[in-house]
Amino acid sequence: MRFNIDSPLWQFVTLCVRYFILNVLFVISIIPIITIGSARTALYSTVFAYCDNEDIDLGREYLRRFRREFATSIAASAIFVALGAAIATSIVLWNATRTNATYVAFPVLIIAAAVLLMTFEYYFPLLARYETSFRNTWKNAMMIPWGAFAKTLMLLSIDVAAAALFIFTNPLRIAFILIGFSWLAYAKSLIFLRAFRQVSTPRDQDRHDSHDYSLPTASLQ
Repeated sequence: MRFNIDSPLWQFVTLCVRYFILNVLFVISIIPIITIGSARTALYSTVFAYCDNEDIDLGREYLRRFRREFATSIAASAIFVALGAAIATSIVLWNATRTNATYVAFPVLIIAAAVLLMTFEYYFPLLARYETSFRNTWKNAMMIPWGAFAKTLMLLSIDVAAAALFIFTNPLRIAFILIGFSWLAYAKSLIFLRAFRQVSTPRDQDRHDSHDYSLPTASLQ
């Protein structure tokens, strides 16, 4: 029997191996919690580049982009970790010292947690896709979830479904660790790209017509 490397099955296996390598690199990168932003930026930057050009080497591209994005992502990572820790600590303290006055604070904490979660959802993919200032990236990450709310709900639904599968199914938990993060990023990248197009200006879309696979591909204000 002749072995055909161009067969759909072999191409699928090859793609799985490429995403496995990308997934392993990502998992190793997030072990220090403070590097999660740099790792997410590099992951989405690599996946966005793959959406534009399927011939890139995913593992090598990820390592290159992780090194490039590390400095620009680390400050935002620290801010997200600090804000998340502050909200979590506040909720724990609220639960330990419930009074009539503290019940007023609980809805504020829930709203703050929701805003932080949605901002975190968009911040690093935005950083991966666009060249803009630190301030504008934060501004866009806080505004786009509401401007593309239906797509934001889709992204959060994917996250909830993936978390449920990871927590309650042991076999899928192993598969998720091996390849799940990279496949999840690819699935979500298709939604992110649609959300970005929905809120971008015609000038941004014109600039996006000419791709540069080594750099973010547009400028968003």
